[in-house]
Amino acid sequence: MNWKREIVEDSNTSISMVILVIAGTLSLYFQSYIGLGLFLLTILYFRVHQWYLMNIGKEITMGKSPKRIRLHCDDDHNWEFQIENNGLPIWGATMNLTFEDIVEPTSHPYATNPGNILEVSMPISIGRGEIGHVSLPIKGKRRGLCKIKTMQLEIPHLFGSGKVLLNLLDPVPSTIMVFPTASPVIIEEDQRTFNQGDVFTPSSLFYDVFHPIGTREYVAGDRFQDVNWKASARTGQLQTKVFEPATQKEWMIAINLSSRYSITDQIESIIKHTSYLMHLAVEKNISFSLVLNVRIPGLTPYYFLPSGTGRKHRQKGLELLSTLSRDDFTIPFNIALQHLYLRKLVPPVLIVAGELDSKEEERLLKISKSQTKIFKLNTEEKQGVVTIWNRKLKLPS
Repeated sequence: MNWKREIVEDSNTSISMVILVIAGTLSLYFQSYIGLGLFLLTILYFRVHQWYLMNIGKEITMGKSPKRIRLHCDDDHNWEFQIENNGLPIWGATMNLTFEDIVEPTSHPYATNPGNILEVSMPISIGRGEIGHVSLPIKGKRRGLCKIKTMQLEIPHLFGSGKVLLNLLDPVPSTIMVFPTASPVIIEEDQRTFNQGDVFTPSSLFYDVFHPIGTREYVAGDRFQDVNWKASARTGQLQTKVFEPATQKEWMIAINLSSRYSITDQIESIIKHTSYLMHLAVEKNISFSLVLNVRIPGLTPYYFLPSGTGRKHRQKGLELLSTLSRDDFTIPFNIALQHLYLRKLVPPVLIVAGELDSKEEERLLKISKSQTKIFKLNTEEKQGVVTIWNRKLKLPS
């Protein structure tokens, strides 16, 4: 780990040294050996003092700490840090930390600086060859990814005259991710589709060939590969397999975070409503994918979480939403829609959120012609509503 060292000495130290040199010279001139002895002892003290300040804290490194902690809002946790000391013992030191108010200390005093930056000071003492542990009780306050902005060790001199400041230059690997809070959404339209899939639906015209639920007597027109030969041998009559009716249930939630040349002011409400939709999809065993038009390097130039189901998949989606910031760069939403359309990644149900201009409307119109039902997530302060998308473009004459 790279530390920037800064030695802060008492301003009176240099003046004291000059006075001691004069006093020692006078003691030698008047042959006052007691005064000369006191002078030499004082000089020795100052030399040891300077040597201590020059060498203390040179062998300090960061120990292993949890790299990423995941929390929900109002969840409590202990943010722990480890400091390894292979040099001189350190007593009465102070660790100063600054971080965003995404998390908040629960049982430790802190100061609030401009820009919603919190500053916390904690005592720490580490012997030679030991590992010091610092634990800060915190709770999740708001959505986001909390990182340590600055870490400083303030090591005072043993006798209080001077100190050493160690400022960490490398990033602290330990971060805290606070997941967004889900905000309820009303879904006003039926989102059933008529595509073949593997999700049980009593009224479906399709069935899942991997989930047989019984047999029945063979009738003309049944497929030969659906004959259950074991049941036919047991009953003496041809028996046909009966499969569970199923359809395809899959959502794609595509969010446009752009608003002209900046991030939309509705980013927090959109994230909260999207979080609720992902929770709902997991409860109803609906697979979902997530698209965010945030610019990233790679073949897919935007955030894209492929389709999946279950709590682990939902956690991946929540992690994407947690890392969003107003400082992110975006790409035009119509480019993301075009990319998805050309790669045939759009499922039967597409839920879009955010502002839509004429280019996005044209792109959605093309997508809707490929048997895709398009819905619009309209966000308000306390309530979200998912309704069928109504295009604003006029039909060409």
